[in-house]
Amino acid sequence: MEWTPEAIKAEMDYRQEALREDARRVREYYRNGGQPRSWWHRMTHRHEPEVPAGPQAA
Repeated sequence: MEWTPEAIKAEMDYRQEALREDARRVREYYRNGGQPRSWWHRMTHRHEPEVPAGPQAA
């Protein structure tokens, strides 16, 4: 796959939106009285965005 400027911009926008969503979720968690989690819990309970499996998804 060739990375065109449009494809790079789309990828950057997608990742930026995922980071914003994660930050929103964390702020909401702490606002509702959530407690900080240990580094181990954060590493083993990640909220990865749902990404299609590339050409296999088509």
